[in-house]
Amino acid sequence: MQSIERWLQRCEHVLIYAGVLATFLMMCLTSADALSRYLFNRPIMGAYEITEKYLMVAAIFLGLSYAYRGGGFLRVTFLVDRLPGKLKLFADYVAHAISLGFCLFVLLATTQQAIRALSDDTTLSALPIPVGPAYWFVPLGFLALTVLVLWDMRRVHTGQSYLLAKDEPTA
Repeated sequence: MQSIERWLQRCEHVLIYAGVLATFLMMCLTSADALSRYLFNRPIMGAYEITEKYLMVAAIFLGLSYAYRGGGFLRVTFLVDRLPGKLKLFADYVAHAISLGFCLFVLLATTQQAIRALSDDTTLSALPIPVGPAYWFVPLGFLALTVLVLWDMRRVHTGQSYLLAKDEPTA
């Protein structure tokens, strides 16, 4: 069990570092484009499209599992917190099952879209870079999230699920 947990964390770290790298590259490319545009009156061709189609998508979706593990997803618990023990546990399982179902649905839908996008010859308007590969960041992020939600289901009965974490902001 712990070897699976370690393997999942390693995969998640790879995705996190790829997302961080995409964010760093986005920052550098945007800054270089702004400097080039205003100092030399020569913008970097395709900078906006690369940022929009590749870097921003990677930065957002490759970090989904990290956000889940950190308790970064919104939860409305004012009703569930007032339920008695067994009913609260049942509600927690239902919430987990709905989350897993949503992840699976989005994973399948985005995978189908990514497969269709690979067969499309659409390129960026400024550069001859195909857009299709960028579509794979979304299902990759949702695959990691789906696996983590599925793996986390075993922790619901102990109340230690990442989905049920009590990380509430202080006033």
